[in-house]
Amino acid sequence: MKHYVKIRINTTKKSDILLKLNRINVDIRNVIYHKDYLVMDILYDDIKRVKKYLISYKLEIVDETGIYKVKSSLKKNMLFIVSIIFGIIVFMILSNVIVKVNVIHESRELREIITDALKDRGVMPLTFKKSYQEYENIITEIKNSYKDKLEWLEIDVDGMVINVRVEERIINNYDKETGYCHIVAAKSGIVKYVYTQRGVQEVQINDYVNKDDILISGEIKLYDEVKNNVCASGEVKGEVWYNVKTSFPLNYEEVNKTGKMRYNFMVKTSAQEYVVLKSRVLDKVVENVLLFKIFGMEFYIQKEYEVEKNKKKYTEDEALKKAINIVHEKFVVKGAKIEDIINEKVLKKNINNDNLDIEMFVAIIEQIGIKKNYELEMDSGTDDKDNNGGNNGVN
Repeated sequence: MKHYVKIRINTTKKSDILLKLNRINVDIRNVIYHKDYLVMDILYDDIKRVKKYLISYKLEIVDETGIYKVKSSLKKNMLFIVSIIFGIIVFMILSNVIVKVNVIHESRELREIITDALKDRGVMPLTFKKSYQEYENIITEIKNSYKDKLEWLEIDVDGMVINVRVEERIINNYDKETGYCHIVAAKSGIVKYVYTQRGVQEVQINDYVNKDDILISGEIKLYDEVKNNVCASGEVKGEVWYNVKTSFPLNYEEVNKTGKMRYNFMVKTSAQEYVVLKSRVLDKVVENVLLFKIFGMEFYIQKEYEVEKNKKKYTEDEALKKAINIVHEKFVVKGAKIEDIINEKVLKKNINNDNLDIEMFVAIIEQIGIKKNYELEMDSGTDDKDNNGGNNGVN
């Protein structure tokens, strides 16, 4: 590529200058006439020759041309460009780094359990964020590890902060009669169903109750005087309200088999997997068929199906429907049925980093009654013998 530069020659005898340059075979381009000077493009290699030939004229290089102008500009602004690139890299790194993990629950013990479980899976401050699918896999793993403690777990990415919302599992243990107990509200809501097996029903249908309110009392009273104490049992369901946040990626990859298939062999040990033949298929899905096991090793025949991957993008309406389905699935996982959801509304929705983020209001019918033991007051004027002996068949 020829290197042309733009020069300026101070002269009033413009025609003479051009004729002189033509005599010495100087390649001249883009001549611009001004009152007291000429501007033109010549080859960089001709500069010395032109200066020597036009020694009595003032000649100066005023600019580069073509790709060399770009290179010169880059060189002059290199510090600024490097600073911009460095800033973009730092911004991209920081925007993908977790600075804080909030586990939201009133139980300190449960918060510590979830925090440790997240750390084991690489979700902690000063680590990189994970993909949507990785977070979904982590949620599934933690819920499977703590089935007796967790009813619901949600990970919400808010900038550089990870908010983890936890719902503790309510275990119905009414059949275990140890001491005296009430059935109390595990959460606030409106009572929709009450079945009293033992004890005194304290609430009616459509009553609003707060958390820890007594629903079925273990105290059997007559004229406001406690005549007997039992371990209350029964079932109470209520309408409970949730604000749920979730996110769904707009971009996805469609995978279709091309119809081409190739066989391979794979040996699996306790530490590693070995493929016998080098795969020539770049994009593939693999199906393993076990042939036999021997000496702690497993031998498989592999079917490598060639696939085509096409990048697709959901419309906002399609992504919204799928995000709502994710919310439904979360309630199904915690034991509810879709028909238990009696009301729902999308409160907020916005697109952020090719993800559709939504916040929903959900009203659902669920079990709210849990057993809570209590101790008798020794100075209440009623001894244990009286309390245990006077059940009187009250249910």
